Amino acid sequence: MFLTAYVALVIFAALPLARTLLTGRSGRSGVIFLHRLYRDLAYIAAAAVAIIGFEVALTISLQNYWFGEIGQRYRYWLALGIRTGIFLTLLISVGAFLGFNLRAVCRPLSAVPRSAPWVAGWILAALVGAGATNLWIPLLGYLGATAVGAADPVFGRDISFYLLVLPWYDAVVTIVITVLVMTIALWALIGLAFYPSSGKPWHQPAYRRGWGTRRPLRVIDSGDLDSWSQNELIWRTWLRQGAVLAALLCIAMGVSRFLGRYHLIINGHSTVVAGGSYADVNFWVPAYDVIMVCWFAAAFVLAAAVAMARFLTWLVMRPSHWLLPCGVFAVLYIGAVVVPPAVEQVYVGPNQITLERPFLTRSIAGTREAYNLDGPSVEEREFAISAAPLTRQDLDKNAATLQDARIWDWRALEPQLQQIQGLRPYYSFAGVDIDRYQVDGAERQVMITARELNLEKLPDQAKVWVNLALKYTHGYGAVAVPVNEMDNRGNPILWAHDIPVKAKGDLAVTHGEIYYGGLTQDLVYVRTSEKEFDFPRGQVNAETVYEGKGGIPLSSFWRKLVVANERDGLRLFISGYFTPDSRALLRRNIVERVGRLAPFLTFDHDPYIVADGDHYSYIIDGYTSSWNYPYSDAYRGSLPQFHGRNYLRNSVKAVVDAFNGSVTFYVFDKRDPIIGAYWRMFPGFFKDRTDMPENLRRHIRYPEDLFTVQAEMYGTYHMTDPTTFYNREDRWEVPHELYRDREIEVMPYYVITQLPNAESPEFLLMLPLSVAGKNQMAGWLAGLSDGENYGKMVAFRFPKGAFIDGPAQVESRINSDSRFSGDLTLWDQHGSQVIRGNLIVLPLNGNQLMAIEPIYIEAEQTKIPTLARVVLAQLLPDDRKIEWARSLTEAEDLLVGASLRPTVPTAEVETDADRLDRARTVFQEMQRQYATGNFTRYGELLQQLEKLLGSP
Repeated sequence: MFLTAYVALVIFAALPLARTLLTGRSGRSGVIFLHRLYRDLAYIAAAAVAIIGFEVALTISLQNYWFGEIGQRYRYWLALGIRTGIFLTLLISVGAFLGFNLRAVCRPLSAVPRSAPWVAGWILAALVGAGATNLWIPLLGYLGATAVGAADPVFGRDISFYLLVLPWYDAVVTIVITVLVMTIALWALIGLAFYPSSGKPWHQPAYRRGWGTRRPLRVIDSGDLDSWSQNELIWRTWLRQGAVLAALLCIAMGVSRFLGRYHLIINGHSTVVAGGSYADVNFWVPAYDVIMVCWFAAAFVLAAAVAMARFLTWLVMRPSHWLLPCGVFAVLYIGAVVVPPAVEQVYVGPNQITLERPFLTRSIAGTREAYNLDGPSVEEREFAISAAPLTRQDLDKNAATLQDARIWDWRALEPQLQQIQGLRPYYSFAGVDIDRYQVDGAERQVMITARELNLEKLPDQAKVWVNLALKYTHGYGAVAVPVNEMDNRGNPILWAHDIPVKAKGDLAVTHGEIYYGGLTQDLVYVRTSEKEFDFPRGQVNAETVYEGKGGIPLSSFWRKLVVANERDGLRLFISGYFTPDSRALLRRNIVERVGRLAPFLTFDHDPYIVADGDHYSYIIDGYTSSWNYPYSDAYRGSLPQFHGRNYLRNSVKAVVDAFNGSVTFYVFDKRDPIIGAYWRMFPGFFKDRTDMPENLRRHIRYPEDLFTVQAEMYGTYHMTDPTTFYNREDRWEVPHELYRDREIEVMPYYVITQLPNAESPEFLLMLPLSVAGKNQMAGWLAGLSDGENYGKMVAFRFPKGAFIDGPAQVESRINSDSRFSGDLTLWDQHGSQVIRGNLIVLPLNGNQLMAIEPIYIEAEQTKIPTLARVVLAQLLPDDRKIEWARSLTEAEDLLVGASLRPTVPTAEVETDADRLDRARTVFQEMQRQYATGNFTRYGELLQQLEKLLGSP
């Protein structure tokens, strides 16, 4: 907004410089000319400082208003105060240090103005300080750290030291080393480039004569100054300054190496042990001590050279004098670096399993603890899979599970919902989520998605400022479907749909407007004189005025100026639509919103919408993580946002109100030392999980990203015996399945099922795991979500020696089965494509195991998948039974050999085409029964076929 004014100010400030350059020296000496240039540049610098100051004031005001809108003004000012403190501390200390050293090295250069070194020092210090302001996060962790009562096995340091204290120490030492290296570089550059060529110590005759020369050395002292030339005095002062700087750098490097000892048990040198190995603890730690002593000894020698002028002169006058200590330093340093790898290669390698056994035990225990794979919240059991074929009684006993056995794949469902419930081109669905709701008096598993506004899909003619900023401000409603119900055309049954929203049970809300969401990006203005578009209604659209609490009030000139600088500029002052009651809604994307409030957290990739009675809210899982947990393996799996981290906790759940924009953070893991530190430093920012309203608490889920990381780490770290772990004899991995025409990893999926020994079905996140390199299932993991069980994990393993088909093997069986392959080939022709949906392995009460996979047909023209078949398989030890049908109910009947139950259309009257498809299914089953000689069953099916063909 102010770009033109800024350019004009800079041009005005540059006029004196232009005049000086145009007039040239004009008989003035070079020194005077340089001083005038320096003065003119100062005018430009002053203009730049004014511009930066004004922009900072606008930014601070905007942040203050935005954080105040959410009720977190204290959080903003505390963080700003800490960042300002870091900046000013570095500005003053680094500026003084750089300024003093630059002034000292520039003192012999008469052309350099006296204040120039100080100005240069402050500028460099400001750059260092600005780059270091992000350290407010580790500083807060450091200030809020408290002991957790668990220590590492090598140094005895509390775990909180590694997670919260060590990162701050590392950052401080890095800044000190950076400043010293920068200062030494400037010292060397100025001295070598601009100092007089005569008088250099290494140009003295004694130095040139080399090693064997015996010559008395002159030493600068108070009684002998007149015997030295001016240039010699300059160079010797320069050398002393360099020695001081080098000594400080050596001390900083020694401290860095001291802290590096702690990193050895975080990231050691072994490829077998995560953390400190045998060589790390017994050889690398002493080696780091030797290197540290070398750096401190070098600092002592340099300090002595500075304190004793005679020693400094002696040191630099002959190569033999300084090469000897440098040689000793190099020998010790190189020896400390070379000896541990040599020991690793020569001694540890041939005896690795014996020597590394205790360290492998530490690594296994540390990794399991760091990823919350151990302790009271994790239970490991054996799943003694039943070899008995399923019966109708088994299905009846598991009716509560099977009524919510998911046959809709979210990837196939989303385009269907877009087609039937998008309603207008500018509405889009931001992913389909899975949750559970009370519907018709029972808890049912539901797939739900928000209908958000996507302004990119407005016609080009409608993309004018009034529409984009004032008119189209929000989405409306959510669409929800049961996970396994469909009509006779293969379309989902809708439990929440249309605008205004028509919903069943707890899916109903009072306010369907969605002002904050996953697709929402743009700043909009509400409560203006131009009413907002609410939703389409026949020929005339419904309009509304925002009644929520969100937004920054535009009640004063300064507030308008602050928002105008962020977006829209002069329009806010020219437009006649704004009133004193108008508000600006910005940062409406829910992920950006929580990220701005809590940058010290990492958030899950899948926020999900919740109908909470009055309106909609989003729940987003927040994670604390670290790179510094001792004896924990770093994550290198399928989620790049966690790569390199070796500690992970789902400590927080953020709730974003889709109507008002408010954000509330609830702490769900008080044992986490990281979230505990931030909770102490930000009083009032977090709430305890017990403060979460009940209508939200019953929708919390085990988070997907955490579960994915845990499953991938558990595949290796379920082996707790060091020898087995060393040989990787029993490694598990995430299995693969088919989606469209490619093979992908099975993603974790939510189900409602009854675990062995559980009293009732519960909502959980689960994932099967396969033996590494094989299509054989080894076990499965379940993350619990309901009630007091929330956050617990159950790990099931199959008995040794039992071969259970993995998902990829089930896919292969489907492809090779002659009953199915013909139809799959026929459907996958020109004009249509077969889509294999999410293959779900579902445990049943009684230790039985089922696999369910939906088969969709997608027409090339419409790109809308339609459910064609449901594959149902019972997985048995060393065997399997597979059937498919038009619905899950029919597939169940085929699997247990029962009579097909007539299906009653839920939403529509059965058409002739539907009846024909059902008749074809019965006829195919008749052929199978005839081929096997089961004529009794053949007769039953014949009667069903007659009824189908004879029905009106």
